[in-house]
Amino acid sequence: MARNSGGSSSSGLAAFVSGAMVALIASRLLPPVMAHLAGTARGASGRDPLATLEQDHRAILSLLHSMERSPDDAVFHRTQLFLRLKRRLAAHAMAEEDVVYPLLHDRTPAADDAKHLYAEHADMKRLLFALETTPKSDPSWLVRVRELRALIERHVRQEEEVDFPKLRQALSDQETLILSGGVSREKALLL
Repeated sequence: MARNSGGSSSSGLAAFVSGAMVALIASRLLPPVMAHLAGTARGASGRDPLATLEQDHRAILSLLHSMERSPDDAVFHRTQLFLRLKRRLAAHAMAEEDVVYPLLHDRTPAADDAKHLYAEHADMKRLLFALETTPKSDPSWLVRVRELRALIERHVRQEEEVDFPKLRQALSDQETLILSGGVSREKALLL
């Protein structure tokens, strides 16, 4: 009597494919969920959820400073710094645009500030695109880096000196937990 081995190999393949799909889904879903829980726990312990964004500001400005100091012929190094900056800015902007600015708009008398901050993010993205498409050895690349740094410095001052303090005062304890978990979740989507 002949055994049909095709059935067992196709069931093995199906098990492998379904296991791979579960692993893929878990690898994309689990980090943001875990980050959200960790952020909420940090908020519950009294840690300021906006402090992580302020730390990002320091790291972003440091990367820009390194980009400015790099020599024109250091194309590979400039490319590395630029990619690190772009990734850091993307995660940071996602957290601000998806969590912080909506709360700033809805919970404080700073709706216009929130709209202005969104507009500045759009300006940053245009400058990032210009930097990406400009040869790293071109003198105009450094001019654009300086323009981006100046924009980010103004943006950071506005957030840290005006808007973040307004938001801290306006949020309830529950809203602060939502902010903390949301910021961590959004940053985990890209980092």
